[in-house]
Amino acid sequence: MRYCSQCKRVTAGDPLYCNHCGATYDAKLCPARHLNPRNAEVCAQCGSRDLSTPAPRLALWLRPVIFVLVLLPGFCWRCCWYWSPRPSCSRSPPMVRSKADLVALLLLLAILWWIYIHLPKFTQKALRSLWQGQKKDKH
Repeated sequence: MRYCSQCKRVTAGDPLYCNHCGATYDAKLCPARHLNPRNAEVCAQCGSRDLSTPAPRLALWLRPVIFVLVLLPGFCWRCCWYWSPRPSCSRSPPMVRSKADLVALLLLLAILWWIYIHLPKFTQKALRSLWQGQKKDKH
C-alpha cells in the first residue's frame, strides 16, 4: 500500500501513480515509465523532458506513525496469542489462566478499538484492507 502525501489517500498494492490524484511516489516517470530521481529534469534512459510530477515528500513526523501502524496488527496478534486460554499440561480439563488475564485482554481490546475509531478515515480504510486481505482477479 502506498500513501500519497499530495491527496492524503492510500492506494492498495505497489502502484507507480496515485489512483486519486495521479501523482507519482517519490520519483519522476517519463512516458515510457522509466524511473528517475525526484530532482531529475530529463529521463536518464530515453532523454524525454516530459516527466511526471511527484507528490510532495512525506512529513518527517508521519514516517514513524505509518511504521507503527504497520507493526500494530502483529503486536495485537501476539498479545491475543499470549493471553488466549490454552490447555494445561496436566490431565485436568483446560482452564482459563485467571480472570485478571481475561480482564486485561478485554481492556487491551477496548483501548485498541478506541485508538482505531479516533484514527483518520484513510488510516481506518488502510487497516481494513489489511485485515480483509488482497482480492485476487480471476482474469
